[in-house]
Amino acid sequence: MTTPAPAPAVETSAPAAPAVPDAPAVFAGRIPGPNPLDRALLAHDGPQQPVVTLVLDFPGPAPEPAALRRRLAERAPGLPAFHATPDPGARLRPGRAPDAAALDAETDRISRLPFDLGTEPPPWDLHLITGPDTFRICLRTHHGFLDGVGATHAAAALLADTPAEGARLHPSVPPTLRAAARTLYELARTLAGPRAWTPPPAPDSDPGPGLGSARQTAGRDVPLPVLRRIADAHGATVHQVALAALGTVLADLRREHHSDDARRPAVASVVMSTRTPAERHLPGNRLGVHRLRLPQRADTLDAALAAVVRRTAAARSRRRRDALRALLAPRVAPGLGVRLYAAALRADASPLVVSSVTLPDGLTAFGAPLRGAGLLVHAFEGFPAYVSFTRAAGLVRCHAAADPGRGALLRVPDRWAALLLAHDGGAS
Repeated sequence: MTTPAPAPAVETSAPAAPAVPDAPAVFAGRIPGPNPLDRALLAHDGPQQPVVTLVLDFPGPAPEPAALRRRLAERAPGLPAFHATPDPGARLRPGRAPDAAALDAETDRISRLPFDLGTEPPPWDLHLITGPDTFRICLRTHHGFLDGVGATHAAAALLADTPAEGARLHPSVPPTLRAAARTLYELARTLAGPRAWTPPPAPDSDPGPGLGSARQTAGRDVPLPVLRRIADAHGATVHQVALAALGTVLADLRREHHSDDARRPAVASVVMSTRTPAERHLPGNRLGVHRLRLPQRADTLDAALAAVVRRTAAARSRRRRDALRALLAPRVAPGLGVRLYAAALRADASPLVVSSVTLPDGLTAFGAPLRGAGLLVHAFEGFPAYVSFTRAAGLVRCHAAADPGRGALLRVPDRWAALLLAHDGGAS
């Protein structure tokens, strides 16, 4: 397999007071410019960066690199986030993998490669990895330049045979005072509240990814109908089922790792996209999070789901999304906003971030139908660990990303899938 040079050595700390590397240049002069969250993320400009990787899997022979370069050259100039990219076709990085394990290992490796923010704006590239009877396309961006939902829309517009849309977007609505107050309270809890549980290192005996392995990501697919049947039986959503299964698995992990930290509550910073239809192809981050205390005493998936439904329904009914959108506005005290977001992006403040995205049905690229997808964020030391749920082609993929110091989190996808399949009676 042809692979680029290995990633640089690990940097172990995040800057407390970010100095952003010419953020307007990273955005290639687009209006609007970077918001406070973008600037806080772009401050990670060294060997360890929060790289977003959208993984798209297709069956059959891979397209010729020349054909993919032509498509990038034709479409990138029409998208606001990419229009200023010099020679978009040159952003393609072809590679090969002899089998499924090598394909995942190469994806893990490239998901950690940093961008040169000083000489290669805007920070994105595309990897085409050819495997046996399959190929994988990975769209990578620096998180300060584009978020996960933005990446789904970019990929659909850049790659699909018929340009399509990505994850669902939400129109802008003025926030309520109650939602604004709750959002500020949660931010204060994140920055100054009790410390939450942090995933531990994987034990040396763990046969899966983690300690003793170079791998820092893991993933597993479950058929969407499995989650939908559980959701329908409980009046819940597929996303709520995924979160409940995650909470159940994390509760088991906490019981297995006896430490003082294991008694702390498990809190997930659940991402809510604030990207509007008018912002579909704009660069930057349009998102916020709400703090979800995951069930820790529920002995069954059903009990965990009941708790998750109550807690997430409250966040939705109070229009928290609209308050989070207002919080991103760069006009009010932008310097303070950057410092607050930088503090919230520390692993001790936000140990675990969880996101969910959906790819459109019927997406094809070069005649091949999309058959699965995933979303990764490089979770280096000092940055929040990450779990994602990606819905595409009748599957839900659970991905986990963590550095070796939190490697036990990489056991989550397999256990998450096993729990859901067992609850559904072993359906596959």
